[in-house]
Amino acid sequence: MNLSGEVALITGAAQGLGRAIAMAYVRSGCRVVVADINAAGASDVAVQIDASGERAAAVPLDVSDADSCRQAVQATLQRFGKLSVLVNCAVFAKYGPLADIRPGTVDRMLAVGLKGPLLLSQAAAEPMRLAGGGVIINISSVVALTGIAYSSAYACIKGGLDAMTRALAVELGPVGIRVNSLAPSAIPSAMSNANLDANGWEERRRRTALGRIGSQDDVAAAALFLASPEAAFLTGVVLPVDGGFSIAGMVPGVDLAEVGRTRD
Repeated sequence: MNLSGEVALITGAAQGLGRAIAMAYVRSGCRVVVADINAAGASDVAVQIDASGERAAAVPLDVSDADSCRQAVQATLQRFGKLSVLVNCAVFAKYGPLADIRPGTVDRMLAVGLKGPLLLSQAAAEPMRLAGGGVIINISSVVALTGIAYSSAYACIKGGLDAMTRALAVELGPVGIRVNSLAPSAIPSAMSNANLDANGWEERRRRTALGRIGSQDDVAAAALFLASPEAAFLTGVVLPVDGGFSIAGMVPGVDLAEVGRTRD
């Protein structure tokens, strides 16, 4: 898949999935702007991707601030002359029992995970329209597709993000802007490793139809596809990148006949 000539603004790209997507895009010929509230980390990633600065640049970005979002879009336009693809990957997530949820934590999760993508989509839509079209990709999660305990606040955010994806796809489709979501399962990263121990990862693996944990490269490949001409007729889609985790009715490999005999 070839993104030569395209320019992408990727949020939360100083680490994790955002960084992996930025690297995949540059390998496909795209120029990228690495955006993150961690300005030093964003600069480091941009240099790692392309020290010459011809294909990668960094901008500081607080996605919860409308002015910061507009400035990031303008910086992209000034640096590379256009904006073809917006990837909303920035996230702030906390897991835990319902009783432990704190209002301040929820406010921050909503500001980063839901308000941010809306503000950035708003800032990016007009330059994309003027250029004849573009692509917006929202990084959602399987928590919006299937019930997972201790993720109620996070599920609210990602479920709202998927609803926003569908609404924007209808609104922006007539001006040539496609809007889709990717819904990964748990992918090894600093954030997920802080929430899952070895037993937790093994449980996720056992409940995944393909029998393995996904990688950041798996998600980056899907993000590359959605940005590419090969996905030109896809919009309003929530695409699971989860190895079958969200559709598995029970742990794969369970012998139902044996279960029945045991019950008898």
